[in-house]
Formats: sequence, structure tokens, C-alpha cells
Amino acid sequence: MNHQGTKRMETERLILRPFTEKDACGMYENWASDPEVVRYLPWPAHDSVETTRQLLEEWVREYRQPDRYVWCLEDKESGEPIGSLGALEVDHKVQSVKAGYCLSRRFWYQGLVAEALSTVVVYLLEEVGVERIEARHDARNPRSGAVLKKCGFQYEGTCRRAGWNNSGIYDVCLYGLIKKEKEQAEEGLRQAVDTHCPQSLISDKTIEYVGNLAQLELSFQEKEQAKKDMGRMLHYFDKLKEVNTEGVSPMSHLCSKQNVFRQDVVTDGSAKEEILKNAPLEKNGFFQVPKTIEAPPEASDEPEEKKSPLREDALQEDIL
Repeated sequence: MNHQGTKRMETERLILRPFTEKDACGMYENWASDPEVVRYLPWPAHDSVETTRQLLEEWVREYRQPDRYVWCLEDKESGEPIGSLGALEVDHKVQSVKAGYCLSRRFWYQGLVAEALSTVVVYLLEEVGVERIEARHDARNPRSGAVLKKCGFQYEGTCRRAGWNNSGIYDVCLYGLIKKEKEQAEEGLRQAVDTHCPQSLISDKTIEYVGNLAQLELSFQEKEQAKKDMGRMLHYFDKLKEVNTEGVSPMSHLCSKQNVFRQDVVTDGSAKEEILKNAPLEKNGFFQVPKTIEAPPEASDEPEEKKSPLREDALQEDIL
């Protein structure tokens, strides 16, 4: 194998690079301290940023070895470290490595791991000369297997109760990818970008159309951000379709509706006299109200203060 170490690479949304000690705070805050991220991993969540810093110091020293492959996944948009991806346990005789990864929970379900892993797989097979790449996951975490399949890995079997992680003893699902299957890995990379990259889900024409409807003049940066935001929403809608709703009764509203208004009750109108007692003006058993529209008053010598606000000829038809 032609070992070249942790080479800096870029994908559509990520920068893959070696870790530095400056990544300690970002790694600790974004994933190393999150129990949910390490739920199916063999190492415990870090209890302090110092623990993360000590680990990174060790990783940085190990980069001196040409067969050390541990990438920091840096989000291009924010510039912060959001995960790690490694190809470890190098077997020089078999020419194989074992891949593993973890990602900040804020960036789950966006296809980022598949995007990064496919890039690393192509690099290892083409440039390093690896013949076989292995990966494994807890059987209780099938999403990890879906990522591996998308990147060209083949399911090879399950070793029952053969592993241990933070969730206890588990069944180990094994996957492998060999060099002659490189084309599948490259196809996985294309699908990872085309399917999950938010920018590619929304076309420029769509953004122009939406901007025109909203009467907005968008800059290039605003259009790109809008494409990302709309793409993420569509991707999330796709994820909602995966929710198992078997046995759940459909409903038209999230909350049950209740009519808070009283029911209409028909009466005989016997309380008419009581009702008319509240009328400002009354005539022949009906309310009297001013006309909605009336002609301008004619000129009059009558003093203004003596004019009645409700003249008899200014009343509309009697109503109740």
C-alpha cells in the first residue's frame, strides 16, 4: 500500500482535514460530550473539554505515522468541526482498514456522513491502494447500515452478541467493500451529493420563481442560502415519510376540536318588551337606527345646538 496519511480533501459541503489541538472545544461541544452521539460507540462521552484536548494531543502525535487516517469533518458554511471519520486497524498483509465515524447530532439526517465516507473510500482505494475496507455497526442502529450500503459496502453477516458499546452487548453487523467494487463507491459519492446536498435539491429557476412571487430581489449569497434552507426542509419531509404510522388513526387536526360557542336556541320572542327597554329610540315595537347614508343637511337658520341628531325624516325603516 502507498500510505499517504490523512490527506486534506473537500466535498460539496465539507472539508476533510487532520485534527488540530484547536479543535478541542468544537469537538467537545458538538459531539464528544453528547451521550446520544456515543450511544452506540465504545468510548464514553467526555466529561470535560480537557479530556477532549488530551485525546487530540495524542491524535496529532500519531499523524507522524503515514498509515494514520483520522479526519476532522469541518462544515464549510460555519467553519466548525462537526464530526470525525477514521480508517484504523490497518492490516498490511491483507491490505485492509476498518472505517468508523461519528457526527454532531445537529447535522444528522443530511447525508453528510455518506458524502464524507464515499470520498474517503475513493481516496483509500485509488491512491493508498487499500484492497478491502471493513465497517460494522450495532444491529439496533440500522441507519448506520443504510449509510454503508449507500457508499457501496456489502452486508456480510451478523455476529451475534459479539460486541460491546455504551448500550451494552450487541449483535455486530459486518460490512465490506473490496477494490474491484470501487465503481460502486464512486456511485455512492454521486448519490450522496445529488440526493442529500441541499443546494442540488432546489434549482436556480425555482429560487428565481419564488423570489418573483415574493417580489424580492435576492443576491447570489441569498439565493444560495435559500436553496440550502429549502433543500433541508424537503429532506426533512422525506425523513418524516419513514416514520412508521401503522396502527395510527388518521386525524384532520393535531388537537381535537371543540365548539366553544353556545348552540342556537329558537325562542318565541316573548321577551320583546324587555329587549326594547334597552333601545335608545323605539317606534311601533321596533328599534330605530340612523340611516347608513343620508343626504347632506340643507342650510338652516336653526341654531346648531337645537338641531336634533335624529330627525324623524332621517330615520330608515324600522327594524328589530
